[in-house]
Amino acid sequence: MKVQIGAVSVMLSWASCYPLIFLTLDYAPIMLTAFYRSIIAGLFLVFIALFLKRPLPTNRRQWLFITAIGISATSIGFWGMFYAASLISPGLATVLTNTQPLIAGILGWFILKEHMDKSVVLALAIGFAGIAMIGSESLWSNNGQPVYGVIYILIAASGIAVSNILLKLIASKVDIYYATGFQLLIGAIPLGIFSFYQAHMTNANVIDPIVESIVYPSIVTLLAIPGTALPFLIWFWLMDKAPLYHLNMYSFLTPVFGLYLGWFYFDETLTFWQWTGIIIIALSVGYISFNSNTKRALN
Repeated sequence: MKVQIGAVSVMLSWASCYPLIFLTLDYAPIMLTAFYRSIIAGLFLVFIALFLKRPLPTNRRQWLFITAIGISATSIGFWGMFYAASLISPGLATVLTNTQPLIAGILGWFILKEHMDKSVVLALAIGFAGIAMIGSESLWSNNGQPVYGVIYILIAASGIAVSNILLKLIASKVDIYYATGFQLLIGAIPLGIFSFYQAHMTNANVIDPIVESIVYPSIVTLLAIPGTALPFLIWFWLMDKAPLYHLNMYSFLTPVFGLYLGWFYFDETLTFWQWTGIIIIALSVGYISFNSNTKRALN
């Protein structure tokens, strides 16, 4: 049960990220916000590790893995996420990001030797069909939707999928706080370089300095701590508790949460096909979560 609760809480936190990113577009260049997000989240976790006197990573292999995770999850993942958020709606962005479980499932099959039985493969396919239904409906219903936004999302999803494989390989071999914190700090370096060369704000709106001084730091803090540091920490812990393909099934909940947030806060309209896709996703996740074979794997 702890795994199920942890996985659902992670997906809810991640689903909130695109709406929060969207809200920052009027305040600062997108890569600067991505840089702040990763730096604040990384420092938060490293300070916790220092306070708890956790053991530092000690060998070259651990640092290589941490660096690779930082580049794939933070540099590539955040780069794709933030640029996509400036081009397409938050709900659609959240949905399309969740092509990553399919990528990770395939990589996990070959690299981690996590062979899925037929029922899991079928549930995964059904869940992905639900995401495809929501994504295609949303894409075609928005005239002139930039194709670059979709490309950025797929790049981000690929980076996240690769990082999940790497996380799984070292989850039990390195301290969770330092590994998560340092990968965010390392991954922030390319984001900082990108932000340096980003000469102008994404949206050149005139913002009240008082409002900006309160609102923007608040949003970035929400992105960094409950939206990044804590979910990464929980996800790293989950990697040592269950097979990757089982955990990735919960990723299909993220577009459900994302579409709801998009509808509630940004007036994104949910169509019949989107609601159908949500139901399909919920059924597939429910099957994986509660069938007896999965329960034995998660406990």
